[in-house]
Amino acid sequence: MSLIRVTRRTKLVRWGVIAAVVCVPLLLLVLTLLVGRGFDETAALRREVVRSYEARADLQRIFSLHQDLETGQRGFVITGDPQFLTPYFAATQQIDAAFSALDGNLPADARYRPALAELRRVSLAKRGFVARSIGLTRAGDPDASRHLVANGEGKRLMDRIRALTGQIADAERRELERVTADAEAARIQLRNETFALQTVLLLMLAAAGLFVVRSNAARDRARRRSDDLAARQEAIFDSAKDGMIVLNGSGSIESLNPAAARMFGFAPNALLRRDIGILFDVAPDRGRVESFLRRLKTTRNGSAGEVQEFTGCRNDKSSFPLEVSLSAVPLADTTLFLAVCRDISERREIEQMKGEFVATVSHELRTPLTSIAGSLGLITGGAAGAIPAKALRLVQIAQSNSARLVRLINDILDIEKIEAGQMSFDIKPIDLDHILRRAVRDNAGFAAEYGVRVELAPPPANAAVLADEDRLTQVITNLLSNAVKFSPREGVVRLSVHALDRRFRIDVADKGEGIPEALRERIFEKFAQADNSDARQKGGTGLGLSIVREIVTRLGGDVGFDSRIGEGTTFHVDLPAAGTIATAAAPVAPARDKTGFPAILHVDDDPDMLRVLSSVFEDRAELYSTPSVVEARAAIRHTGFDAAILDIGLVDGSGLELVPVLRQRNAAMPIIVFTAQEIDPVEVEGVDLVLVKSRASLDRVVDAVMRMIGDRGRALR
Repeated sequence: MSLIRVTRRTKLVRWGVIAAVVCVPLLLLVLTLLVGRGFDETAALRREVVRSYEARADLQRIFSLHQDLETGQRGFVITGDPQFLTPYFAATQQIDAAFSALDGNLPADARYRPALAELRRVSLAKRGFVARSIGLTRAGDPDASRHLVANGEGKRLMDRIRALTGQIADAERRELERVTADAEAARIQLRNETFALQTVLLLMLAAAGLFVVRSNAARDRARRRSDDLAARQEAIFDSAKDGMIVLNGSGSIESLNPAAARMFGFAPNALLRRDIGILFDVAPDRGRVESFLRRLKTTRNGSAGEVQEFTGCRNDKSSFPLEVSLSAVPLADTTLFLAVCRDISERREIEQMKGEFVATVSHELRTPLTSIAGSLGLITGGAAGAIPAKALRLVQIAQSNSARLVRLINDILDIEKIEAGQMSFDIKPIDLDHILRRAVRDNAGFAAEYGVRVELAPPPANAAVLADEDRLTQVITNLLSNAVKFSPREGVVRLSVHALDRRFRIDVADKGEGIPEALRERIFEKFAQADNSDARQKGGTGLGLSIVREIVTRLGGDVGFDSRIGEGTTFHVDLPAAGTIATAAAPVAPARDKTGFPAILHVDDDPDMLRVLSSVFEDRAELYSTPSVVEARAAIRHTGFDAAILDIGLVDGSGLELVPVLRQRNAAMPIIVFTAQEIDPVEVEGVDLVLVKSRASLDRVVDAVMRMIGDRGRALR
């Protein structure tokens, strides 16, 4: 809400400033026009006053001239002296000019124009009367002239002239008063309008001033925030444990924080304006750096922040593993790039320690667990003779939980290897009929614990896929285990294979409750369970399906499922077809020693494992068990073996040390490594098969060894 108010306030201030910028000049223009109009009205009033004054002066002059006419007439009529006619002649010559002047000073539309015309007519009559009177006197008839004067005509005409001039003068005075009143009203109106405009202008100027003050205050606050932000960023930049390097578009270093300088062993100023390539063990070409930065700038949202690993180079030329993330920093006039560098030497050491720990756990847990599971299996299988039913049930519980613990450890180790990218695959054609039958057989006991039966529909003839046998077995086992756990008792889990276009689909179908809608999108994620009660009721870590997806993806296949609530779920795995695989020949009896059984060397430092495996091979082969490399070498010198089962981690060395010795004695001898360590088979030279304890059952070990001995015997014949 605060941000919305600030935004609205900013818009209001912006519009206020725009209104002030536009309106203030307009108001000043209007005010100027009003003042100009006031001056014009004042000038017009002044001209009207002057005209009115001159008009009334002309009226007074006309009246005075007529008085001069009458004065000269009377003096001449009374005295007969011509000198009295001087004013008469002067007035006679000036009256018309005075009327012309008056006519010019009166408005053309003046209402008293008729009175002026009457004044002209009366003036002509007066001048005629005076001329007749003077004419009679000059003619020598003064009596007739005096009689003419005495009849009062001259006086009436003079009175009429006086009345008309007074009438016109009064009208002119009233007109002047009206004009003056109008001018005063206009002046007052102009004053009011001017005051109003000035008030508005002052208010706007005051508002603009307020806006400016507030804008300056906001700018000061923004500047302080910017300074604070810059100070915080500088503190973060300087105190960050990761190295931060700012680059320009050509890959030159613009700035770096102290952590980066310490990381590479340079003084901070020593790296400024130098190419970033000097900080890497294998410096990229300058052009490649610029090209990469240009691409990063163009696709800013693409690889921005992507972490990549490099080998850094310190000032002393020592190298170290380095993790770098590069991001574009768009500025107003250019784009810089921020490289965040992290020395991962310590992390690599921890990862190595973790790997060593995992290897130790693998050996220390898997070996005894394999012995325990194998021993319990032998007991439940009757190898130790008949035992009471109650004890058998307890042994079966112990066997089931040991198998559960084995699966838990294997899942954890597998997901660790997958995430570390250390899981290797031996891709080769795999006969689906063989591997699926073995999976059904291996999981039959587990299914029986849940009262579920696993059925395999006969796969299409010669159905084979390209896959790693062990990993594909793990995938099928995980899917079968999952289907069995979520099937109802007396239910059936069906395993089938369908041919697709250049692929085979393996279906594992159950009739359980189905997968809830909320779980379907994350069913293949780690630790995905419908709810916590599933983990307790059904067992497992929630890693099985995640491991299935990761393995199938790395095998070049796809995994999916179809599920209906209340009707069950079918998981399907699609893998590339491998063509036809020659059918394996029927196993033949292995070579036998004097006891009639093949002689097999078994080397393992775990006494229990030696005893358990010896029991498993009972009545099938003669096992020569030894816990050390030294004893194994002695046995090899004195005994000819048909096969060897070797462990890697022994007290006095590795079982792999015996491989050259065994090959020297018998180059065709099957050599199987049975170890708790997760090793890549391709890294073990001279070995025919690598089986991991707890992943491969003891039955599989027996089957693999006996089959390989048989194959060798068949080849020798």
